[in-house]
Amino acid sequence: MSALSAAWQAALAAEHQAVFGYALLGPHLSGADQQLAVANSDAHESLRNRTEDSLGAAGLTPVAPRADYPTLYPVPSARAARALAVRLEDACASAWRFLYAQAASGAGAGATGLRTSAQSALTASAVRASRWRVIVDPARPTTAFPGI
Repeated sequence: MSALSAAWQAALAAEHQAVFGYALLGPHLSGADQQLAVANSDAHESLRNRTEDSLGAAGLTPVAPRADYPTLYPVPSARAARALAVRLEDACASAWRFLYAQAASGAGAGATGLRTSAQSALTASAVRASRWRVIVDPARPTTAFPGI
């Protein structure tokens, strides 16, 4: 497997984890926080599905989701749920940023398309993480160089 394909699969794996993680944290939230979690979960599900389709169209077998993600536990409270949301978004940003870097070192239409997709996904995760950070710690709503 090429480094580019491995990075693409890793981005999909991060999306699988995010979908799983939002299902864990959602029941601990209410009101606007729960609405944000649902919207973010929907965004990750959509991106996961598009990424699986793109990998399949490229002749690759998409990596399957794991049965469980033990590092996401426990989620005993709303505070822990919000912190988990930040972790999920940071993990996705990191995976998409790595794919961007791998695609940037490649040439051709496929690499260009992946750079565009990866940049879009990285930006979306960084924005979602910032939204959660405002809730978790209003004094530190952003992080420099998301995904790094």
